[in-house]
Amino acid sequence: MTSADWAIPEQTRRAQALAAEPDLSAWVSANAGSGKTHVLVNRVLRLLLDGVPPSRMLCITYTKAAAANMSNRVFRALSVWAVASDSVLWAALSALTGKLPAASDLGRARRLFAQALETPGGLKIETIHAFCTRVLQSAPFEANVPPRFEVADDLAQDELMRDARRDLLAAAEAEPDGPQARALRFMAEHAAQDTFDQIMREALHQRAVFSDAEGRARRPEEIVAGLGAFLGIAPELTADEVRARFCAELGAIADLGGLIEAFGSASETRQRAAAALRAALAQEQGRDLVAACRAGLLTLDGAVSQHVRGKGKSVLPDHLDRALDAVAACLTGAIDQLNAIAVRERSAALAVLVTHILAAYRRLKAQRSLLDYDDLIARTRSLLDRVNPAWALYKLDAGIDHILLDEAQDTGEAQWAILRRLAEEFSAGESARDLLRPRTIFVVGDEKQSIYGFQGAAPAHFSEERRLLGRRLSEAGQRFEPISLTTSFRSAPDIVRAVDAVFGPKEHWRGLVFDGGAGPERHDTVRRAAIGAVDLWPISADDPGDRPDAWTTPVDAPERRSGLVKLAGRIADVLKRWTEAGRDDLGRPFKPGDVMILLRQRGALFEAIVKALKDRGVPVAGRDRLTLADHPAVEDLVALGRCILLPQDDLALAITLKTPLFGLDDDDLMRLAPERRGSLREAFRQAAQGEPRYAAVEARLTALAEEAGRCGPFRFFAGLLGPGGGRARALARLGPEAGDALDAFLSAALDHERRHGPSLAGFLHQVGAAATQVKRDLSASAGEVRVMTVHGSKGLEAPVVILADLGIAPGERRLPKLMAVAPPRGQPVPVWPSRRAEDPAAMRRAKDAVVAQMVEEHHRLLYVALTRAEERLILCGVQARGEAPEGSWYTMAELGLAGVEPWLRDVPAPDGDGEVRRFMLSQPRATAAGARGAAAAAAAPPA
Repeated sequence: MTSADWAIPEQTRRAQALAAEPDLSAWVSANAGSGKTHVLVNRVLRLLLDGVPPSRMLCITYTKAAAANMSNRVFRALSVWAVASDSVLWAALSALTGKLPAASDLGRARRLFAQALETPGGLKIETIHAFCTRVLQSAPFEANVPPRFEVADDLAQDELMRDARRDLLAAAEAEPDGPQARALRFMAEHAAQDTFDQIMREALHQRAVFSDAEGRARRPEEIVAGLGAFLGIAPELTADEVRARFCAELGAIADLGGLIEAFGSASETRQRAAAALRAALAQEQGRDLVAACRAGLLTLDGAVSQHVRGKGKSVLPDHLDRALDAVAACLTGAIDQLNAIAVRERSAALAVLVTHILAAYRRLKAQRSLLDYDDLIARTRSLLDRVNPAWALYKLDAGIDHILLDEAQDTGEAQWAILRRLAEEFSAGESARDLLRPRTIFVVGDEKQSIYGFQGAAPAHFSEERRLLGRRLSEAGQRFEPISLTTSFRSAPDIVRAVDAVFGPKEHWRGLVFDGGAGPERHDTVRRAAIGAVDLWPISADDPGDRPDAWTTPVDAPERRSGLVKLAGRIADVLKRWTEAGRDDLGRPFKPGDVMILLRQRGALFEAIVKALKDRGVPVAGRDRLTLADHPAVEDLVALGRCILLPQDDLALAITLKTPLFGLDDDDLMRLAPERRGSLREAFRQAAQGEPRYAAVEARLTALAEEAGRCGPFRFFAGLLGPGGGRARALARLGPEAGDALDAFLSAALDHERRHGPSLAGFLHQVGAAATQVKRDLSASAGEVRVMTVHGSKGLEAPVVILADLGIAPGERRLPKLMAVAPPRGQPVPVWPSRRAEDPAAMRRAKDAVVAQMVEEHHRLLYVALTRAEERLILCGVQARGEAPEGSWYTMAELGLAGVEPWLRDVPAPDGDGEVRRFMLSQPRATAAGARGAAAAAAAPPA
């Protein structure tokens, strides 16, 4: 089906044309697949045709890939215009502008390609970080940044953080009674090693909450004061004071003596309660009297035990029952305060450690003239707050007249502050009323696709900024239009109807309905004749039976009987069958590159699916994100480097010989290693004297060692991988994803040489110690199945999407270890909460609010995942008990689609286990026998 067959509603055509008008400021809300990039490109082209110089436009996108894609599309259109015939160009301009072009318009359109290329800096289509870098480089003195600063990449940031943590340990060792040493001892007493490492990683990831607006580390005392205000306790309040106050307040309760006397002659439970109350009144030393009373009177959830209150004949008289309620209120108040103090002390100790690390991190950045990505935003925001934005932009490139913002729903508050300051200039002064050269703002986004809450994005920002911008421009007398694009150019009718059905139940509206709407927007599609299908596979459950032998099973390997492994195998088997047949089970042409498999997170299921696909020979692109030091290709190079640096390291040599670089195997090592008398290298040299194959390897090892002594790590490894053929060998054994890891490895080597000199030992140490992530670009399929998270799939699409759900619903168990909470006044503060039963009331309310936000983003992630599909959507899941929990994606889809007809309920499952429920508009009334026969025929390999 081609675009010529699309049935584009006239309303959609008018909305797209209105959004592209060059003298109109517009805010476009665009559903998934509704052509927002097309509208953005048309807007840029209209501005260029209207005579706007390329340097006077600024287009902000969310990622470098999105910026490159948009720039390519603009230049592709301009290049076509430059060489098109008059008739073709006339038709293109007519379709773009909606009016008949003049002869002069044709000439101007042909010149735009050269004009855009010749403009210094070209078209400004870039990320917000790239824009901030340009602003700061143009005014370093005013922004208080180093004149020749560099932007620290992930590897440099990891290295700086390691140095900052070493600085913390050195400070604690130098001053054993100092605050850093006391905080470390406190953390060691109250957190296991794994928990401590995890909370420190989360704290450093959320370092903005430990820093002020300028990026400086906040004082621990300020954070503690904010914690006290949030928790409702004084910063200096101690646990001993709370316990003493509890005993004093307990003694002032009327009829307490009668209550104790009544308990003393009753059941054993009541006698224990009486003993605890007597001890509290006597203020016995050496005991936690609050804990003793809690154990004697309250249940785990904080209510008075029914055995203490009594029932039937043991019910207390009214006056004693009131006394018991007063005791419970006094006790729960003390417990709440003690819990608040515990949270404050843990969070305060964490604040001491993290603020010290951040101060050292900032100092190290200053010494090396580095800024990280957070610094770029913070310093630009500060600069525009202190100076006139018009002056900053003029110094940058003589000013900007048109701002275009893509993916506005993912813009954080600090980034909005920068854009807001720029936009203020457009609606102030004489320039706001200049009709000859109107300055415009164009924003496009979709609140329903706001899924980067961990980076500060929130739909509330999107709605609020839309209202503020509309009011400001209207007051300035400028044209402003909110525009809605709801028609999909991506998905078949089956897909969009399924999306509407999944979010039809009112309980699924959370996160997708804003400003009191009556439900999510209904979706339409221009591909009304396209054939699609939505399948719900049966849940993959654990197999019953005996557990495998723990002595022979790897501790990190999923059990073969688990539903997780079964689901991965089911997906791989189906795709293998379709690949071999060249068509899917509906008889349509199929190739592996048509498939995108989406998951909520990377983990065991992610790895199991990649492994299952590789085991069955299905082409797969591999992981969308790699840890550099853990990738086999990098481990091979590190082992070679260590072997060269220390020839007596037998393990490093054994690993090196088995790598694709040398190609030996276990049989070779078993021939050389077990009975050797000296080192493995010496045994290998002796074997090489009589074995030509070993002699060639030995000669290559010697030559590589000599080469490593003559040059730095970058030149050494670049020669090994390029002219030496190492890259080709690694790709042949490890697959295409090894290429991205090797590229990142060489970039790290070049950066290390530039910063620290040509030291092979230093570089290998840096790579081994860093947990640097390599993000692979899987935006375009290379004929392989793509496996990625829903976050990574944003902006992508595929003919077939498989959504594999682990059945994890949002809840308190999914909360982060560290939370940022807002005190009544001042900046947010970091809190390290306890288990819910041990949290104070303020903390429990904060957790409930975070869980509510998680539920909303959980729904938006499902929306993004469902709308990636063009023609085929498969939903599958795994759950140990045979059913997905309430609120999981699988359950949401099952509930929403349950009432939608037509269904083919008896389509066999891919592996014969259960039945697939299929929603397919193009087969509204297929018979049971016909459905089974069609599925079986389509699944069979070709003759």
